[in-house]
Amino acid sequence: MDGRTRSLALLAVFAVAVIPACLGASSAPEGEAVDLGPIEMAPTCSGNETTPGVGSAGALPVSAGGFELTANRSVVARGEPIGFELTNVADGRESSGTRHRYALQRQVGGGWRTVTLFPSGRSGFNATALRHDPGEGIEWSFRASADGFSTGKFAVCEALPAGDYRFVYEAPPALAVPFELDDTDGGTRTASEHAR
Repeated sequence: MDGRTRSLALLAVFAVAVIPACLGASSAPEGEAVDLGPIEMAPTCSGNETTPGVGSAGALPVSAGGFELTANRSVVARGEPIGFELTNVADGRESSGTRHRYALQRQVGGGWRTVTLFPSGRSGFNATALRHDPGEGIEWSFRASADGFSTGKFAVCEALPAGDYRFVYEAPPALAVPFELDDTDGGTRTASEHAR
């Protein structure tokens, strides 16, 4: 093997090994829920956490750009599970960004404040693009507590009091689905029952 052939072979191996990692290739099949699990240790918040650039403090739709964001319940008791689902409601295939481009926001005054933060030393998201056929999408599942939402790439550095929250996903565009964290109700009502 001459020097030029060897160089081309090494370049090909490099491209196969490195480029998918840089682009954030996903190892989970499309539309399949992935258990993000808790981070290895409970987060120790240093005060140097940063807010992910997801959503806004204002109103956001539950459906736009060919996607709809839903919650499996609109009222959840602290520590109980809650699930969210992004679904392609368009007639054709649509693309979203990385499944990690979400935020939990709490209603404070007249706006929304993000409570899922990047730990110190982390910022931004990778350039993953996920393609979804009609009816497919992404699912998330959490326990409704600060520890429960401190998963994957995020830390929650405050207690989560009872009140109004929303799960935001940057599809794009940014979508949000509201839910209530309730200390007394048991979290058994569905979204349609809560809307009555």
